Amino acid sequence: MKGKRLTATIMALALTASLLTAPAAAASFSDLKGHWAQSDVEYLAGQGIIQGYNDGTFKPDAVMSAVEALLFCARVTGLEEGDKEAVSAHWADTLSELLPESMQSWASEELAICLETGILSQEELETMVEEDLLLKSMERQEVARCLVRAIQMDPMTRKLGEVTLSYDDEDQIDSDLRAYVYVLDTYGIVKGNDKNQFLPTGGVTRAEMSTLLRRSLDFMEERGVVVELPAYTDYDWAGGVITAVEAGKEGAVVLTLEDELLGEETVTIPTSALIYDNNMESSASALRTGVYVRVNFDESGKASTVRVGGALTTISGTVTDFDGVYLTVKDGENTVTLKLDRFTAVEVGNRIGTVALLDPEGGYTTAVCRVDALGHPAAVQLTGGSRQETGLLTGLTTDVYGMVTGVTVTGFDGVRTPYTLASGAEVTVNGLSGALKESYTGAYVTLRVSNDQSGKVMAVGVDTDTDYIQGSVQGMSYSSQPNTVTVLNFATDKSSAYELSEEVKVTYEGRQVQLKELGKGDFVTLRLTDLGKVDLIDAWPGSSTVTGTITAITYGVTTTIQVTLEDGSVRSFDIDLSDPPDIYRDDRVSSIDKLRTGDEVEVTVRYNQITELEATAQSANATGTITAITMDTAGTTVSVSLTGGGSKNYLITDGVTVTQDGKAASVSVLKPGDQIAMVVEGDQVLSIEVQRAASSSTQITGAVLYVNTSEKTIFLQRTDESGITTLLTVDASDAELLTSTGKALSLKDLTAGDAVQIYGAYDGATFEATILIRT
Repeated sequence: MKGKRLTATIMALALTASLLTAPAAAASFSDLKGHWAQSDVEYLAGQGIIQGYNDGTFKPDAVMSAVEALLFCARVTGLEEGDKEAVSAHWADTLSELLPESMQSWASEELAICLETGILSQEELETMVEEDLLLKSMERQEVARCLVRAIQMDPMTRKLGEVTLSYDDEDQIDSDLRAYVYVLDTYGIVKGNDKNQFLPTGGVTRAEMSTLLRRSLDFMEERGVVVELPAYTDYDWAGGVITAVEAGKEGAVVLTLEDELLGEETVTIPTSALIYDNNMESSASALRTGVYVRVNFDESGKASTVRVGGALTTISGTVTDFDGVYLTVKDGENTVTLKLDRFTAVEVGNRIGTVALLDPEGGYTTAVCRVDALGHPAAVQLTGGSRQETGLLTGLTTDVYGMVTGVTVTGFDGVRTPYTLASGAEVTVNGLSGALKESYTGAYVTLRVSNDQSGKVMAVGVDTDTDYIQGSVQGMSYSSQPNTVTVLNFATDKSSAYELSEEVKVTYEGRQVQLKELGKGDFVTLRLTDLGKVDLIDAWPGSSTVTGTITAITYGVTTTIQVTLEDGSVRSFDIDLSDPPDIYRDDRVSSIDKLRTGDEVEVTVRYNQITELEATAQSANATGTITAITMDTAGTTVSVSLTGGGSKNYLITDGVTVTQDGKAASVSVLKPGDQIAMVVEGDQVLSIEVQRAASSSTQITGAVLYVNTSEKTIFLQRTDESGITTLLTVDASDAELLTSTGKALSLKDLTAGDAVQIYGAYDGATFEATILIRT
């Protein structure tokens, strides 16, 4: 780039003006006595904000270069040292590419602050470097824009429209920059010369810039302006449009906030909370209905600050660019670029969350953005495109013809997620076109998942060249080289010590940490080099809790429960029925056969295995009579004449739970004429309760799934002569239990997987057993 070719002579001249902050003692200069800016310069030097040259001079009347002016603007933000270091580290790679090496040592940290706080955009800086403008003077009107951005008044300034100034040379100020000059003039930060001129195209001297700096700092202190860096904060927050304002206890204000994505929330604002309107400190009078606010909470969960954003406007149109931070949308004839941050609620596909959901390679097609009066996107809804998901291939799903229709992937956080392959999904293996095979289980996979087609996978990339291991940490050695980590490999159920490479990267919940910060029992994914050394450790807590709705249950000796979380993502968990977890339903001890799709659940998980499950039953919200049933490869479709009028077709998949007389049954028991009560979400049936006439069958065979000894019932899986699998509850309270040799049994002798032959009769959906034989 051109910046790399700046001559050594020019750089040497620039370096003579040290812009690093000085100790407080350096507060006087030999060439400032009697100068009009002496007071401002010496004050700032005494605060360690600016300093002069090595010869003891300040050179107050020397015209500043653009980079010097930018560095002074960066100091207006008043960032703490820790934030400066973090910002500098974040932008280090970008600036090392843009700036000459000799400039990086003294300018990169504050230019990073300029980029992070919006004083300068990356595109603007790139243009300055390309056109060799950094070491040339910056026009006074351009300095005005940078200062307005530094004092956090840019959003307000961009709303002003046409403004009138009283300078005699007002007509010489660029129309796009006039509002910036107006704001600085209004707040007394800039003033005209003794001829009432602003001199917009002239340069700014070091004395003038020092005065502007001091006035800007005074303005921010007086108005309570504090620079907030979303990417470097981690406090909890709530946002929404105020729909109600009520008086609370001890002078507090109670707000009801409504957000189309996040829902409704009530927040109490104590008198101690700081309220900002237009980024300036305000009062509770700014909290009025119809305006968007964002409330930040301290560590104790108490509201500490409130940011008033004004009324929301909607911008919708075609997405023309997204780089992970900046979203560009073409709305009719206008093109708008919005900076998304962690305070932006996001909906993409059927998932709701934060910007962490978004993928720079997502290929989104349209966007609906709700933007506050400060230009901040409060919420963004994106459609089209796809997202990337990665992890280790855990299993394949096939149809009756043996064709692969789905994959299950275990993420580096230990969560297992099922996916359905779209028709014609592209599969590559080690970069070449290929097909999915069971032998690839355990291989690293990269998925492109559609955002709009029910999460279907459009492409799968399999890496069989790199070895990965998932398991739990058993121990570590990091006091001497080589360092090692001992892991219980879940695939082999064996513990092994693995040597770490010198360049090993260790993360915990996505943040980089040192090896010694990991703990015994943490879930880890190890990536091995060709030499068998570990170059990546991705760690997560061994135990976690998730909440959501049961959307499918697939019964077997190992029963799989599918849970859909609030953000629309799906998690899949196995339950070993020979050793089931503690299960509670409606605050009572329960069992696997009592769970229903549609139940709200809180699942405690350790290494993706459920250790405790608390379910809350959902009331039926649709009732009627089945008028017709059809079956195809998609599932079973029932036509229902709804109570209250009308009819509707529902697709009932195998994952939907069916009960009859409160006992577990299966989809195959449904018949025309059945009266049913359903839990329905949109067009999706979550569970069905049905009653019908008893069957005349007197003998059944099947495999035991679960034995409820307290109720003396058996949850049975049956497969008929045509290969159709059904579920059935067997009442064994009056049955004689025998082995195939005639030896007496008790219920506790039966275990999951036992094959049984049972004689008796149906009573509704329950089979009343008289004799049970374990075969």
